[in-house]
Amino acid sequence: MNLSRTRPALATAATAALLVGLVAPSASADWDTSLGGLWYYSETGVSQAHQTATGAGVTIALLDSPVNLEVPTLAGADIQTQPDYVCPDDGTAFPGTSSGEEAEHGTAMAELLVGNGAEVGGFPSSQGVAPDATILSYVTVVNDRGCGGRVDESIRAAVAAGADIISMSFSGAFNEDNGEAFAEALRAGVVIVNAMPNDPPSELGWPATANGIVTVEAHDINSEILENPVVSPLLTVVSPGTEIVRTGWEGGAWNAQWLSSGTSEATAFTSGALALVKSAYPEATGNQLIQSLIRTTGGSTHDPARNDNTGYGLISVPALMATDPTTFEDVNPLIRDDPDAVPSAAQIAGTAGENPTDPDPAATSEGSDADETSSPVLAIAAVAGVLVLLLIAGLIIGAARGRRKNQPISGPPGQQPYQPAGRQPYPPPGQQAGEPQSPPRQPPPTQHGGM
Repeated sequence: MNLSRTRPALATAATAALLVGLVAPSASADWDTSLGGLWYYSETGVSQAHQTATGAGVTIALLDSPVNLEVPTLAGADIQTQPDYVCPDDGTAFPGTSSGEEAEHGTAMAELLVGNGAEVGGFPSSQGVAPDATILSYVTVVNDRGCGGRVDESIRAAVAAGADIISMSFSGAFNEDNGEAFAEALRAGVVIVNAMPNDPPSELGWPATANGIVTVEAHDINSEILENPVVSPLLTVVSPGTEIVRTGWEGGAWNAQWLSSGTSEATAFTSGALALVKSAYPEATGNQLIQSLIRTTGGSTHDPARNDNTGYGLISVPALMATDPTTFEDVNPLIRDDPDAVPSAAQIAGTAGENPTDPDPAATSEGSDADETSSPVLAIAAVAGVLVLLLIAGLIIGAARGRRKNQPISGPPGQQPYQPAGRQPYPPPGQQAGEPQSPPRQPPPTQHGGM
């Protein structure tokens, strides 16, 4: 799997000074943060929400690349990195933390979740959406290489550790164990949030197709979705995800700041927003958090209504915070009763394999001899089939990449204030997406791009 990310644009003279830790020039010192890389914080209601809740008492599992805990923006954050891991598939080492370039994506996601806004080179940096939440960091990809078993193990470990939310920004081929791990998490009441691909694929793949999870597309400060969005009946919501400030690795050091765009950022924002709601309403279940998410889009409380272009709509932090999710039904509204869905509704409910009626004892007794003869053969065939599936479907994970190159911070962008209530409907592309596809069971295509 290739970790797909965009390389920051060449630094301007103003930003070059920032990269080497010199004094920022006066032009950049006047940067209007409310219209720049912190608009997701200052213009969406997050800063006001922090007067009520900051994510305290909520645990978010971050499945991503390693995280650099030494960056100033993560000082004091409650980030619990998991032990180093070696992928049994090929022996790839998965370090829990790193100060190298391979930690760039995971560090950016952690900053967006729990960053402290500390200045780097004279510039304010990423302010976490839920700064007091606890982060459990599980490394599932290193240097563009992923491990399917690590994803399953991480999800199960996160559930056992009491995670309320699982935040992921990757895609890859399907592994049979993935479906069961997802089912276990959803059955435990954990909200799973995953990024939609940044570029429309020929066929939507795993885990965006997973049953019962929140999928996220990105919009900008003007409430416009990025170019070439994924149009799909599986899209849940659209969240802020463009020109988000982050700390960057450049030339062997972590003293650069860039503006990044993509569904990864939108996913972390959504996970952080849900953590704020959970912190404010601790009795709310994961199902009720999802209910509130899709019933408060656009800034008001309403019955859910969706389309394939924007899902249930644009996330609204003020409406989320003003609405008690415990007033909603404790049912996951995103679970599809589709025989091809993975995990199945029965898996999630924990009823998969149950017979609708009790078997006839006589019939069971009469068939026992035949069963004893045929079962081992069937079992061997079944196990062989599973092994083949696992061999041909080794998960190759790719963090969702930005559609635009990361922009160096060199001055205030010329943007209008964020106004979700007054946005115009996003025009649909010329072709609507088809019915949901079951996860692919073949090796994934190579993903391109590098950060």
